[in-house]
Amino acid sequence: MKNTVYYLDKPSGVFIPVEEEIGNPGPGEVRLRTLRTGVCQSDVVIYQQGLSRIRRWPAVILHEASAVVDAVGEGVTKFAVGDLVGLGCDIPCGDPDCIYCGTEGTGDWTSCPNTQATGHEFPGFSRMYAILPRWFVERGPIVKFDPSVDPDLACQLEPLACNLEGMTRVNGCIENRVVVLIGAGSQGCYALQSARAMGARKIILVNRGPERLARALECFGDERVVGLPWTPDVAARVRRECAPFNEPHFVMVCASAESAYRLAVELMGYGTVLDAHAGVKGAGGKPRIAHELDLNNDVHYKLQCYQATHGSTMRGIGLAHALINGGRLPLLGRMTDGTERFPHTEIGKAIARAADRDSLKVIVDWT
Repeated sequence: MKNTVYYLDKPSGVFIPVEEEIGNPGPGEVRLRTLRTGVCQSDVVIYQQGLSRIRRWPAVILHEASAVVDAVGEGVTKFAVGDLVGLGCDIPCGDPDCIYCGTEGTGDWTSCPNTQATGHEFPGFSRMYAILPRWFVERGPIVKFDPSVDPDLACQLEPLACNLEGMTRVNGCIENRVVVLIGAGSQGCYALQSARAMGARKIILVNRGPERLARALECFGDERVVGLPWTPDVAARVRRECAPFNEPHFVMVCASAESAYRLAVELMGYGTVLDAHAGVKGAGGKPRIAHELDLNNDVHYKLQCYQATHGSTMRGIGLAHALINGGRLPLLGRMTDGTERFPHTEIGKAIARAADRDSLKVIVDWT
């Protein structure tokens, strides 16, 4: 059968549609028909300037996907034809003996030196059909949704999973706590919705651009949510909003900027957990952001916790799946408005829209 695959010829280039033959899945494999792909900010970076992990061009990018199982190979029992599935980006290296990714491994794929990522080393979902190998089907981040779930929501499994990895690594840092989110883009809005679902006491959302902040508050705010524009005295204003506490309990960096990291560290107080979620990176790699930390008087005596999360494992995938499949994020559909939906013939326009300052989650429709 014919498969339409869109190859990005080079950074800042064009998507070239190619008709390719695709066969039937072999033993243990499944063939998927793509329904939706979300556009991540890393896709914007890849398109604009490339990424060091992508070593071969043309490239098949896009990694936030929902699909329907189109065919199954011999021996597959976890999935059946017609199943709605969502997929994660970070995937096992494929070595069954790997201490991280293998059958007896820890599952900490992002710690594996040979880890793969969909849309990077592993072909992405800018294609109509895909066959997943046995190891992906057996151990990879692919989960089945209830048929009633909208594919628009299922394709947001991966970015939500990344978010939840950081929000749940330390037990009890969200429920009945003051949460500060730096950045009101897509990751900030996922965190905002998750913090509400997890019972946060108060959520303080900080953003530099007024467009995204206003949209985030309108779509996802409630009486527990306070929005603060980025001003020279923003740190002091955040602390005032933490009352009756002196500082936040949890701070998540959801903006890929050095200034966001600097603000997060400035907000650290007694017992504060900081999750450096949005890394600063570009085509040339990750720039150094130096900071001096008093390991004794801060980390020890103030019980501070500094952590970083990037990507997701099956733990995060499971948490995100439970929230979406259980309908616990009733506002998730508001991540995408009428200006953020594109047919698969307009992937370039979709990525351009995702780069806009007021955009949250752009979705490409393959149906």
